[in-house]
Amino acid sequence: MRSKLLTASLVALAAGQLWAQPSAAETAKEQTAKNEQAVDITVVPLGNWRYDDLYAGAWSADRMLDEFAVYGEEGEDIGSIENLIIGDDGQVLAIIAQVGGFWDIGDTHVSVPFDQVELAPGEARIPLTEDNADDYSIFGDAGFYYEETAQNVNLVDDDLETPAGILKATDLIGDYAYLSGNLRYGYVSDLLIRDGKVASVVVNAAGYGTPGYYAYPYTIHGWGRGVNGWRYDLPYTEDDVAGMDTFDYDQMKYNMGGSASGEG
Repeated sequence: MRSKLLTASLVALAAGQLWAQPSAAETAKEQTAKNEQAVDITVVPLGNWRYDDLYAGAWSADRMLDEFAVYGEEGEDIGSIENLIIGDDGQVLAIIAQVGGFWDIGDTHVSVPFDQVELAPGEARIPLTEDNADDYSIFGDAGFYYEETAQNVNLVDDDLETPAGILKATDLIGDYAYLSGNLRYGYVSDLLIRDGKVASVVVNAAGYGTPGYYAYPYTIHGWGRGVNGWRYDLPYTEDDVAGMDTFDYDQMKYNMGGSASGEG
């Protein structure tokens, strides 16, 4: 689902709509230093961290991508969620939905502001109609993707670039997670969304020797770009994470069944 082809006739954006992107060669350390200058980073002590709020009201981004159907203004099933667009402060800005096979618009992708999305277990309802579909273009004024200068190019949705400071859920899920001291800890298996923001980053730490999923508080600007792509730096040491309880998806109020990362 996440790698369906998006066919579009592309027109270049005005220069004022383009943002400078960080270099792929920029190290995570350099990026983190820039982020720390831009915003104060509040670290939640794990001794005060509980899963209760996540169990009671969080949504799994991974399951939204894998399992949710998208319904339109009239209640018809019109597509699926392809991506979540997230600010590096954790605010969920929009969903990218693949819709089509109905009306006269054919298959396309739309960008819908997250505050216009109504979530229910297994579904997302958006105010999309045949008449207003153009208002939700992923390349429009409220869009979050770069347009290319090529014409009539088949593009894989996950490969489209976003501006600096704007992240895609599919960029982040699957990234390596590190503890303090540049110690590789595992990989990001999920993002838990609560009240319109990323509340927690779920890490699969099996490779570290502690099998299971562990949900950590989302840290503003925890993401950094290293030489091999994005990574997530947890502001915790090995001693801090020792004895952490595993995260139990079955306790989530909005649990869809199965396990994280599309397994089960």
